[in-house]
Amino acid sequence: MVELKGRHAIVTGAAVGLGNGYAHALAREGVNVAVCDLREEVFEVVESLQSLGVDAVGWQGDVSDPALVRQVVDGAQARFGGIDILVSNAGVWGASVADDDLDKSIEDYDRIVGTNLKGEYLFGRAVIPIMIEQGRGGEIVNIATDHMVTCGTPYFCCPKLESCPWGDSPRPTGGGDAMDLYDASKWGLNGFLYGWAKALAPHNIRVNAFCMGATDSYMLRSFHNFEPSKEEVDSWMRAEDNAQALIDMLKEGSGGRNAQNVNFCMGRPVKLEPAHDHIYVVPAQVEVGGAS
Repeated sequence: MVELKGRHAIVTGAAVGLGNGYAHALAREGVNVAVCDLREEVFEVVESLQSLGVDAVGWQGDVSDPALVRQVVDGAQARFGGIDILVSNAGVWGASVADDDLDKSIEDYDRIVGTNLKGEYLFGRAVIPIMIEQGRGGEIVNIATDHMVTCGTPYFCCPKLESCPWGDSPRPTGGGDAMDLYDASKWGLNGFLYGWAKALAPHNIRVNAFCMGATDSYMLRSFHNFEPSKEEVDSWMRAEDNAQALIDMLKEGSGGRNAQNVNFCMGRPVKLEPAHDHIYVVPAQVEVGGAS
């Protein structure tokens, strides 16, 4: 396992929920953290991170805005002297169906795809040249959804856990007929996952995705008017547990998994499971150097 202390990270969408959990988990490992979010609470996060003994800086803004992306990435590099880890977590959800009128469709597209896909694209494109120039490898983790994967990914790897609500059948992909844009924005991350992993493997830069299911967060609680039942809450995963899984993956170093959709759906333990064999890319194309 590699040491994370002294490394420098960017976490998007860090004001609440998963992003907040990721940022604090990194800080507890001694990682300096730059954060951004639409919410002004992001500045309170900066103070909280600094109280853990690391350097931290934050910006408020929209990840689909190239100006904000430049500000965060350039600012983090100037503040820390480098960028080693990018966790692209910022995401939004909204109901969208095939027969929505064009005006609503355009508005939904700009908001949902702009945040979930364009934002991760822009941050990746901004950070990758810095990581390459540094010459010490790097980590890119895009936060996706379990709508993209079946249990086990692919289905024949399904562990068929007794705790799984789907029983012997693999979990179906897709979020339903009211999530076409949300699912499209998250499925699109596969293009970055495989394309970037192949292109960046020679530079010892890993690219992986966390495919998140129902996790206790601001977004999920909003679906229940912020008054979820105890039964609902008890069934959700905890952001703190997933943040530990992130740390465990980062500590694998450059000799660890690459180009993997790591599945976290209800009924599965919230921990880092062994990497699966590749079926969508030639393994040799995404092999990175030995453990750093």
